[in-house]
Amino acid sequence: QNKATILLFCGLPGSGKSTIARDVAHIYNKCGGDDRVGVEDDESMITQMDRVVIIDYDVIAEQESSGAGYGISGSSQFTSDDLEAWRKSRITALDVLKNTLYDHFSSSKKDDATLLVVMDDNFHLRSMRREVYRACQDFLVTAPDAIISFSIPYISAPLNVCLRRNDSREGKQHIPSHVITRMDATIEPPDESKPYASFEKFHLTINNTTDNAIGRKTFHDIEKCINESLQSPIQAKKECSVEEIAQMEQERERQRLETFKCKSQRIDLLLRRLVGAVGRVDKKRSKEANETRKDIIERVRIENNAGSTSDEGIVQQFASIMLGIEASDDWQAMNTPLTSAIQSSFQEFLSHNRVD
Repeated sequence: QNKATILLFCGLPGSGKSTIARDVAHIYNKCGGDDRVGVEDDESMITQMDRVVIIDYDVIAEQESSGAGYGISGSSQFTSDDLEAWRKSRITALDVLKNTLYDHFSSSKKDDATLLVVMDDNFHLRSMRREVYRACQDFLVTAPDAIISFSIPYISAPLNVCLRRNDSREGKQHIPSHVITRMDATIEPPDESKPYASFEKFHLTINNTTDNAIGRKTFHDIEKCINESLQSPIQAKKECSVEEIAQMEQERERQRLETFKCKSQRIDLLLRRLVGAVGRVDKKRSKEANETRKDIIERVRIENNAGSTSDEGIVQQFASIMLGIEASDDWQAMNTPLTSAIQSSFQEFLSHNRVD
């Protein structure tokens, strides 16, 4: 029966995971077609892989960004276009995975062919790794007889080693140091004992402090992890488990808080611009305007309604207080220098802070 095994490498930039991933893929590629084959004069034998596919997220991100080298502008530095390409690459990579699985299980010429899919990215958060696992589960819904296993080599290296290796890179290959430092502070090594992490049952940690090529022990540890995962393949997802429901609720809450944070920042930015407008008309009222800004922000925080508060509603609150009118009155109907200043600042804000 045809099989596929997903080998998901994770670790910090500069940990050596891409190098090890390529080495492993190369060894299995070299052994494809042979029944049993030794590695580097080792008498131990490795499992035959009839096909090896590397899904490299960095390569996909480059293709998404334009296909014209690094970034749409050709810049050697990261731009907003590169960030958008990175986001798209995560969706594209899962599509590539599903298509690769479909091709293998629908068109393989052998009855017992084995596919190895190497996933190469940082995957420093468990949720990122779960996305790949769930993509496999989704595929199994349409191909319930397919055998797919999932294993995770975690490439561990001290932060200073990762930073040193990163410093030797150029262009887009060089990641800003503060990004790696932040990832190091938030990285979640695979651990099936953690909440909602049962899918990480088959994993191993590879300590990679040297710059040497993959050793035979490292390779055979990976080989062992693969073989164990094949004995307990992924099961198709039939319905959401208690774990998944809890995870979805956590994700919804995270998104709500993120939306609230972004909206709160927008409100503060708008109010600061309006405070500036008051100061330009009557500098003596700047302190009063700033206190009004603080009061409105505090009211929004207490009522927890930043996400449903419009820009126009914020301006209405601010203008009515500063103009001394009722909150329901049409402040724009008043023909005063302060009214004009507030209107002008609001329009400038909208032109520079459009919401897609």
